[in-house]
Amino acid sequence: MTKQRRTSGYKCTQLLWSILLVLAIWNLPQCALADVSQQDFNAIIRTREMAVQALNSRDFSKIEPYLHPTFTITTVDNRVFHKVQDFEKYWNQQFSSSIEKIAMEVKVDDPRRFLSPETAISYGDAIATFSFRDGNQATMAMRWTAVLQKFQSKWTIQSLHFSANLLDNPVLNGTQRIGRVIAIAAGVGGFLLGSIAMLLWRRWRKQPTEKDSQ
Repeated sequence: MTKQRRTSGYKCTQLLWSILLVLAIWNLPQCALADVSQQDFNAIIRTREMAVQALNSRDFSKIEPYLHPTFTITTVDNRVFHKVQDFEKYWNQQFSSSIEKIAMEVKVDDPRRFLSPETAISYGDAIATFSFRDGNQATMAMRWTAVLQKFQSKWTIQSLHFSANLLDNPVLNGTQRIGRVIAIAAGVGGFLLGSIAMLLWRRWRKQPTEKDSQ
């Protein structure tokens, strides 16, 4: 009987803590949201717009003031950056091969979640349009999640993470397309070179025979 009471009491305690935890999680965003002004909302939107402009213009001086001192950026290929200069170098390297331009469009899912009056989580969809040097274009759908923190009266990006379906990679597809073109061109060139070499070889073989007959 005593053992059953202990078991029953333990289950009741677990249930009570579970209810309290659910209530705390349920009420936290609402309490935090109550302390967030429209000015804060506008500042968060401004930070997001500056981030997109920096990526599209490749001018990272625009976004640097909106990054938290301990920011982290994680790209779709699992590269992690903590310095603007390192990320700028990585981003510019994307344009050194077949890519001429990358245009980003960002959409935010609603509602935004506030963990506190000074910490927010924002997430949504992103579409990256790749323009290749051969004139072709391709798009890649991505998801993004950002943690924003108010620092020195400014909403800054503390963490930014991108994810994508790696099986639907326009960069890889574009590289493969260029590789196929090069392979075809090399095959045609090799065929023509082999045909010319064969023709010259036959003519060379034929010349001694004609001299001997004279």
